[in-house]
Amino acid sequence: MSKVSAQYWQQVKDVFEGALQRRDAERSEFLDQVCAGDLELRREVESLLKSHEAAGSFMEVPAVASAAESLVGEQNKLRVGQVVNHYEILAPIGEGGMGEVYLAKDTVLGRRVALKLLPEYVSKDPDRLRRFKQEARTASALSHPNVCVVHEIGQSDDGRPFITMEYIEGVTLRQRMQDRPMKLNEAIDVAIQIADALTAAHEAGIVHRDIKPENIIIRRDGYLKVLDF
Repeated sequence: MSKVSAQYWQQVKDVFEGALQRRDAERSEFLDQVCAGDLELRREVESLLKSHEAAGSFMEVPAVASAAESLVGEQNKLRVGQVVNHYEILAPIGEGGMGEVYLAKDTVLGRRVALKLLPEYVSKDPDRLRRFKQEARTASALSHPNVCVVHEIGQSDDGRPFITMEYIEGVTLRQRMQDRPMKLNEAIDVAIQIADALTAAHEAGIVHRDIKPENIIIRRDGYLKVLDF
C-alpha cells in the first residue's frame, strides 16, 4: 500500500478520529492495537493529536485543521442552490483549516449571511464540540459596530456543525495593505476600530486568540469588522 494513497490517508483519518473519542490514558493502548507496529502510521496520528491538543479557540485555525484537510481530501462541497436547514447556498466564499464558508440566503428572514461549515472532526470530538457551542454562544452576545455578528449555531443534516454570521462586503485588511500603502490617518483609524472591537470583547470575557489582517474586513464606507472571535 502506497503511503500517499487515498486508502492510507483514510486509515490515518479513522485512527485519528478513534483516538479523539478516547481518554488520554486510553489512547496509547488504542494506538498499540490499531497501528500494530506501523510506526509511520502511529507517528502521523500522534502528530495530529499533539496539534489538536495545542489548538485554542474553535475560531482559531489550529495546525491540526490543515492536516485534517489533507486527510479528508476533497470533501463533499455544497452546491449552489443546495439548502442547509433554512439556508440556501448562493456561492462559495472560501475554505481553510476551519472548514468551508459560503454566501447563503436565510430563507426565513430573507437576508444574506455567511455560513461556515466546520470540519467533520469537530463533531466527532465531544469536548471540542462543547467548546465550539460555548464560545459561539458567547460571541453571539457581543454587540459592537466593529464586531462581526454571530446569528446562529446549528448542525447540518449530515451532522456537521455550522455557524452563521453577518455577511460583510469588503476586503480584508491584508488585501487592503497589499493594494497600496495606507496613509497615516487611515492606519490610525483602522487601529482605533480594532482596539474598540477587542476592548468590547475583553469586557465580555472573550479573547480573540487569532487577530490578524485576514480576520479583519474593511467595508467600502471605511467601517471595519473583526471576524472569528
